[in-house]
Amino acid sequence: MSKGAQNKKLKNSEFSTQCTLPHHTYSSMSFIEEIELSPVRVHSRNLNSTKADDSPVTPLGELPSNFDTYQDQSVESVVEFERVSDSNTSSSFSHLPHPDRDSLSKFKSLQPYAVLIGSFLGLIVNLGLINSIGAVQSYVSVHQFRGYSASTVSWIFSIYLALAYAGALVSGPLFDSNGTTWLLIYSTLFIFAGLMGAASSVEIWHFILSFISLGVGNGFGMAPLVSVIGHWFTPKIKNSDTPNIMDDDDKLEKFEGMDSKLGVGFSTGLATAGGSIGGLVFPLMLRSLYSSVGYVWALRILAFTCLGCMVCSIVLVKERFRKEKRSSSAATSFEWNEVPSKFIEFCKVRDTKFLFIICGGFFTELSLVLLVTYFASYAIAHGMSESDSLILITIWNGVGTLGRFLPGLASDYFGRFNVNVIMLVGYCLTILVLLLPFGSNHKVLYAFSVLGGLFSGSILSLLPVCLSQISKANELGKKYGILNFYLSLANLFGIPIAAAIIKHGKVHDYDNFIIFVGCLSVAGLFFWLLARARIVGLKLNVKV
Repeated sequence: MSKGAQNKKLKNSEFSTQCTLPHHTYSSMSFIEEIELSPVRVHSRNLNSTKADDSPVTPLGELPSNFDTYQDQSVESVVEFERVSDSNTSSSFSHLPHPDRDSLSKFKSLQPYAVLIGSFLGLIVNLGLINSIGAVQSYVSVHQFRGYSASTVSWIFSIYLALAYAGALVSGPLFDSNGTTWLLIYSTLFIFAGLMGAASSVEIWHFILSFISLGVGNGFGMAPLVSVIGHWFTPKIKNSDTPNIMDDDDKLEKFEGMDSKLGVGFSTGLATAGGSIGGLVFPLMLRSLYSSVGYVWALRILAFTCLGCMVCSIVLVKERFRKEKRSSSAATSFEWNEVPSKFIEFCKVRDTKFLFIICGGFFTELSLVLLVTYFASYAIAHGMSESDSLILITIWNGVGTLGRFLPGLASDYFGRFNVNVIMLVGYCLTILVLLLPFGSNHKVLYAFSVLGGLFSGSILSLLPVCLSQISKANELGKKYGILNFYLSLANLFGIPIAAAIIKHGKVHDYDNFIIFVGCLSVAGLFFWLLARARIVGLKLNVKV
């Protein structure tokens, strides 16, 4: 073959690429140029060619699971082929550079677990602050905000929660294209600045600015810390009985994760359990520090604790896939010419599976946020002391740790949607059958803290797992951002609405509040059932 022929681009037609390695021969599709590498020889030929090939050809898709080209010392370079769906594909995933050959085996085995640990540490901060923000709200309501109405105080923390979720609308697509590092750095800076500012705040506008900074920091960090788990632990589809929920034109963009003993459901559950750990530790730490060092240094110590966790997360969390960056001219064209279509795409969710997940997540997340925010006040209204009511929240967050990763583990065996629906059924029953009629009994409140914390854990841990199951690889961050934007609306308006229902905090008002929360949870369960039915219909004995 002449050098001129090697560099010649072939016309648009189907191609077969043959890679000859020592003792192995493989083929691939969609290779455009003829190239020759030594000692790895790559040849391209037209399928219409009638020339016979004496050597057997094994497709790359049938590559033996135990074959590792890096263990063959005669191979000096390896060509890694990527499939693209067609020439109109706007973006594809490029693999990050591999480490040297000697450390590759250790890298492949340890990197997913390093990412898992880093995600866990990062979510201790990002989700932990969300779960424990009530410990700050209760203190400043009595001291710094004395004389202000409860609705005024609730709006400050509603804005914080809304920004914490809405920020994923920006950080999700940025994670797809730029990876995790800079997003986590920005998240760390904003969170640290927000906590330090809240510690020194005196006027109400000081608190507003501080919690805006804190919310922006959470928004930058949450999407990459949750979405990156799917890069490393997405399991290969081996069970033919599992329904294919990807459309035919989406299959080529669905990637497979690293070989790991941990499934994506269990891994995501372990990572998001960091939120329960933070929600358990931070309130206890603040409660102790308030009396020993005061409010200012309590929040400063919390800020430095979060800084340490986030620095470790920045070092450990690395993405595996990244979208190819466009040229500057293409980026400018996208920015000015495609914004209207992208805005319409955002406002009009056409995928009904995704739409049902948004609605299900919206109502269940809203019910959970309201319940966690006002559960301690509900217990106090029914005659429980303030210290005992804080114990209820501690039990809720402690058991919630199990509620995060146990359903994730079960979902890898029984299906993500199946386990999520079962957990939501238990969540609805604990509210309507246990808390509503028997909430005045203090023993029942302790029982509800255990069962409610257990069943509610799947609301946050299985939501991104179910989303990744119906999403293309190059759209996971964007869809997670859109989902969190709608969840932010629930957090923005939910707490003021609940405050209006509770009014003066009488027992009857809190009973109406529990009815409202129960209706929200049932609505969320209904939409999750619709999402499952959209995938497999009314079949029950199907893993999905």
